[in-house]
Amino acid sequence: MKERLTTLALAAGALLLFYALIFPKPQGPRISDGQPLSTDRRPYGYLAIWRWLGAERIPRVSLRRRYARLSGLLSRPDGNVLLVTLPQRIPMRPAGLAYLKHWVAQGNTVLIAAALDDTPLWAADMREGAELDDLERLTGLRFTPQAITSALRALTVRHPKITPSSPSPLLRGVGALQPISALPSRLWRAHQSGATTPLVLAAFARRKVPALWLVPLGSGQIILTAVASPFSNAGLALGGNARFLANVLAWSRGPGGAVIFDDAHAGLAAVYDAAAFFADPRLHATLGCLVLLWLVFVLGSQPLRAAPSRWQPLDESAYIEGSARYLAAVVPPADVARRLIEQFIAQLRERMPQADPWRWLAAESGVAARDYHALERFRALAHTGAHLDLMQLQTLLARLRKQLT
Repeated sequence: MKERLTTLALAAGALLLFYALIFPKPQGPRISDGQPLSTDRRPYGYLAIWRWLGAERIPRVSLRRRYARLSGLLSRPDGNVLLVTLPQRIPMRPAGLAYLKHWVAQGNTVLIAAALDDTPLWAADMREGAELDDLERLTGLRFTPQAITSALRALTVRHPKITPSSPSPLLRGVGALQPISALPSRLWRAHQSGATTPLVLAAFARRKVPALWLVPLGSGQIILTAVASPFSNAGLALGGNARFLANVLAWSRGPGGAVIFDDAHAGLAAVYDAAAFFADPRLHATLGCLVLLWLVFVLGSQPLRAAPSRWQPLDESAYIEGSARYLAAVVPPADVARRLIEQFIAQLRERMPQADPWRWLAAESGVAARDYHALERFRALAHTGAHLDLMQLQTLLARLRKQLT
């Protein structure tokens, strides 16, 4: 017993060491009220926009692959609008970034909602820096953090309003954009780093810092907001958020153009994701159960199995069934019918030894006349050796016995 316990402890230790060194670990649970996906009905999802576009019969597309697949999903090469949310759970690749700029230059629009001055719950656990580099390559704007004058300000959840800075068709009828932020957010300031000069459309009402830009690129344009929450299910009904989105689509979408949701980089990808597979806690729980069962099976006490007996006797019902099948295949039906009728008549003689059974049966009031004539017909067929139905004869005899009881 001691040897088994020692072996079990050493094997379990080796497996734990192998698991700790080789397998990727599942990430901790994310506190989230939704993801920026076209299928998410929670507060930070985009299902409200998806359903609104469907009600207005505006073509809509859920992009679940790389940007290079855009042309194959759209009915026309220009006049389309792509909604991109930053930061992305699956970052852009350099090739995808180059293709996206080429796609915009063909006459399309990219609406970027970047979580810079708001912090949705889904963006709380994402790394900073990668989305800033992507923004600079796309728009020519470099973002640097502002100095925080008070530690208390960094811990305060702000809901800053964004008001128009100059007249624009994109802001017609929009009093203010109203973001929502569940967590405190850092403050950023934009600086021009590219050859193209972005057009500032709106700024934060209190700080007077730009928060909405229009960047022309070839025949298309990029519209960038410094907040990511106005287009969510919970934020769409606040302020002029819905009106601003409607203006963007009316101004930039061409006839027959589609609205594309970048679901792939938000985490809803149609391709195989090895990192997500190995990070799934269910995989690790399943492997743990299998290893535990294997250890119990190998190291546990296993009694010897008894040798199986070759002799397998048949029970009485099987013997009777075999005999009946043999007789049914060998004895002619006419002989069987004759024997069944003779046994029935012999039972009648035991009840009345002095009388003729056939006459008594014909005169018995409890016996139906049609059953008596049927028995006479079976008797004649049995004596002539003709073919007859034994099942019907057996049923008739059982019915007569019941009538005579």
